[in-house]
Amino acid sequence: MISLAALDVGMDAIVAEVKTEKETILQKLFALGIVPGISLILEQRFPTYVVKVGRSRAALDRETAQTIFVRPQSPPTVPPKMPPSRSGSPR
Repeated sequence: MISLAALDVGMDAIVAEVKTEKETILQKLFALGIVPGISLILEQRFPTYVVKVGRSRAALDRETAQTIFVRPQSPPTVPPKMPPSRSGSPR
């Protein structure tokens, strides 16, 4: 489990917990749908953290990103590229 602030851009993760006692941060994250068990993708880290949650995106400051702890998921599997076809006629 790592902080969202330490997650690599492009990685998807499951929110494990939010570690803060600040009610305003908890309310903001709840309103954005960022709650334990939800899947998200970190799309950007600078100048703000941008996460994709479902079909929505949310911008978070560093302080907030550091309160969110996630379990990184394996990167999406990309099928191998097919070799280019040979042009011309067979011999």
